Amino acid sequence: MNTTVKLTKREEQIAELLAWGAAKKEVPDLLPVKPGRGPIAIRTVENIIRNIYEKLGIQKVNELSAWYFVTHFSVPASLNPLKKRIISILLLLIIIPSEVANLGYFLRPSSSARIIKVARIRARRKEESTFEII
Repeated sequence: MNTTVKLTKREEQIAELLAWGAAKKEVPDLLPVKPGRGPIAIRTVENIIRNIYEKLGIQKVNELSAWYFVTHFSVPASLNPLKKRIISILLLLIIIPSEVANLGYFLRPSSSARIIKVARIRARRKEESTFEII
């Protein structure tokens, strides 16, 4: 990743949108339209992205996001491996309890449990319909 490269104004705009999570197909709608012209085509955006990747020496949008935050927010490009592990552990300690607490929402009943439930409902309805009217 080359952090000393200067991008054109349009490349900078597209790089910013991609770094913040926009999809390639969303970029033409999010870019400011020049007076007297319509929005740019998706194909043009793809060509500009290809040029950005070549200039920066990267291949993925994740690397583009890393480059953007390194150059614009003074985030260090490389962290000490110990710091990476500590940050990873802290994030896991934050995420795991919430996932465990929501575990019931993500479990799907097995097909046999659904069959039993349907059988109980049918039996209950049958009992209700067989009551004698006095």
